[in-house]
Amino acid sequence: MTGTAETGGFFGSSPNVNTGETPSSDIQQIQKFKQDTTNAETTITRGQYELLNPMDSYTQSLQNLPNAFVVSSGDSMDGDDVYINGFSKSLINFTLDGVPLNDNDSYTYYTNEFIPSVLIAGTKYYPGAQSAAIPGLASFGGSVDTYSLKPSPYYFARPIVGGGSFGKYNYGGLINTGLLFKNSIPTSAWLYVNTNQRDGYFQNNGAIQNQFLFKSVSQIGPGALTLFFSQNNQRFNYYNGATAAQIAQFGNDYNSYTSDPFLPNGKPNTNYTGYNYNRYLNWLAYGKYEGQLGRVKFSEQFYYYYGNGYGASATTSAQTLLTPAGTVQRISPATNQVLLRNSINNTHRWGNIAKLLFPLGPVDTEMGFWFNHNNTIHDSQYLNQANVYLGSSYNEPVVTDTYEPYIVFNYRPIAPLKITAGVKYLYAQRDFQDLVAIAQNKPGVFNANFHAVLPSVGVNYRILQGLNVFANFTQNANPPGYNQFYTGIYNPSLQPQKAYSYDVGTVWNLGPWKGELDFFRVDFRNYILSTTIQVGSANQTVLANAGKAINQGISWNNNYVFNDKLSAYLNVGFLDARLKSLGQPLPYAPHNTESLGLIYKDGGFRGSIGFNQIGNAYYNLGGRFLPLGSRFYSNASLRYTWNNMPLSAGGFGLKKVSLGVTVNNLFDRTWIQSYTGSASNPNLKLNLPANVYATLDASF
Repeated sequence: MTGTAETGGFFGSSPNVNTGETPSSDIQQIQKFKQDTTNAETTITRGQYELLNPMDSYTQSLQNLPNAFVVSSGDSMDGDDVYINGFSKSLINFTLDGVPLNDNDSYTYYTNEFIPSVLIAGTKYYPGAQSAAIPGLASFGGSVDTYSLKPSPYYFARPIVGGGSFGKYNYGGLINTGLLFKNSIPTSAWLYVNTNQRDGYFQNNGAIQNQFLFKSVSQIGPGALTLFFSQNNQRFNYYNGATAAQIAQFGNDYNSYTSDPFLPNGKPNTNYTGYNYNRYLNWLAYGKYEGQLGRVKFSEQFYYYYGNGYGASATTSAQTLLTPAGTVQRISPATNQVLLRNSINNTHRWGNIAKLLFPLGPVDTEMGFWFNHNNTIHDSQYLNQANVYLGSSYNEPVVTDTYEPYIVFNYRPIAPLKITAGVKYLYAQRDFQDLVAIAQNKPGVFNANFHAVLPSVGVNYRILQGLNVFANFTQNANPPGYNQFYTGIYNPSLQPQKAYSYDVGTVWNLGPWKGELDFFRVDFRNYILSTTIQVGSANQTVLANAGKAINQGISWNNNYVFNDKLSAYLNVGFLDARLKSLGQPLPYAPHNTESLGLIYKDGGFRGSIGFNQIGNAYYNLGGRFLPLGSRFYSNASLRYTWNNMPLSAGGFGLKKVSLGVTVNNLFDRTWIQSYTGSASNPNLKLNLPANVYATLDASF
């Protein structure tokens, strides 16, 4: 049989979901599976996001994945720590509408910055590096690709308000313009404005977050131009909270950092933390033009990110500072005063993603190029109590340029068999300056280059209608973080971390039962560890490619649709994740996870309840491991929607009114845990206790 060209769009194309709508299949299923995939792929549906508390980070949707651990550290509104298959979020590649989001210097990712759950069309999750066509770095634990809703061709305005436990509330709204300029440049757009606020369960742990997002899509010639902008402006406080015994004794307003700047005798209180808060402003904008000319599809996407934030604190100790005069001096606070500290992180990041998809005989070929420029200044500034700048304890500009071309071939030698093979080339150049060291005539200018060739190959075979098997092998790498330049001695031979990802599995669509079973293994090599070496007669710390890790296990996802009203899901995971070089378990890597849920819909009513079990895991305390006992909790949601409600007889009417309630962390008794970290920080916050949130929105 002769081969045929693969049809379809670019790898990881977005779900086709508009504002104001949710496909019925998304309501019945929180997850979907691609039948002819050559790698494990799970789509988290729009319906799943409608079950979330809208003030939570969208990453709460990941907690139902097998082998996933989502930690809110007190409140998801501040962002979540995400662990999948034993990898932390700095080792997971996050994208929004194809734009890589991880910081290119340290691979840090703040999950609350970019998009709220109410504006998400769906998320595609790929465990492991999987495909050469996915741009971005740090995908050892997989890639989490999230897509924003498309504007609807119909006009509506939707005020949104809500409130719930611990002083949380929000107010804002969404406006969809409908189709404009029909006879010239057909355009639809949406605009979202919202404010989130909370008092905090822990005293003075309040936060306020202002969100502004815009998206438009215009048909121009053979393609569509998409413009997107998001702004997040947030301030939140960090405190340790309290144990259950302290709350019982002192009440809900107590926390272990309650203190005054001065002691009763007038001397400074060295435990003073009244300036302990974070403030962060970030923007993300992109312009994307994609379309088709004949059988050739193209996409050109330019993006820009700006982030400016700082953490604030205070100290009574003298500091060594680079002063505005360019000299390094030892500076102490004035009598009975403190030095204020602003730890600033200022980032400018821009890049471009270009793609082409075209047939070459029986082979469907996708090729592309990703470029990213990252310019960040890390500046620890000290001020007196009159807010006069005194100097910086460190001031470190770092610039990283990343280049990543790729090519992927899709081929069907026979109808049931699909073969995908590709390769991408990673090249990164980093320049670093330590201005405090330079001012002291010490070495302070460093640069490093990194490169790697990363192949990927996968196959999918249809055994029978509705049952496919797949297998995949991919190499992945990312350069060291910028801390390679200031941790002990600079190691010029430090190489990128590398991993070899393998998985085999099966996907089925057997009428009411759909699912995916995946067996995976990630051999993590060149793991960067802090290593002690001898230099002369002294021991020094150096970062080195000294580690190996194994992350392997089973991932089993299931959906079952009983009828048009009732459906269920069941996800199970088993995980073995350990750092082989040190014989240690990886943090937040549970041995097993289970999630089970029911979804019911009847007319305007929709309800869901889910149960999650997380097996034993560990928390890393600087080389010591705190055992985290198994965790069991339940989340539930109720929503009722009234359609076409008239405000007055024969007059203007509401298109839709929806009232929803979510209840989270029922039955959870491990939301806070004591440990011996330090006397001033004795508690580990895992999540909030049981909490409730109600929302009301109306579409005009």
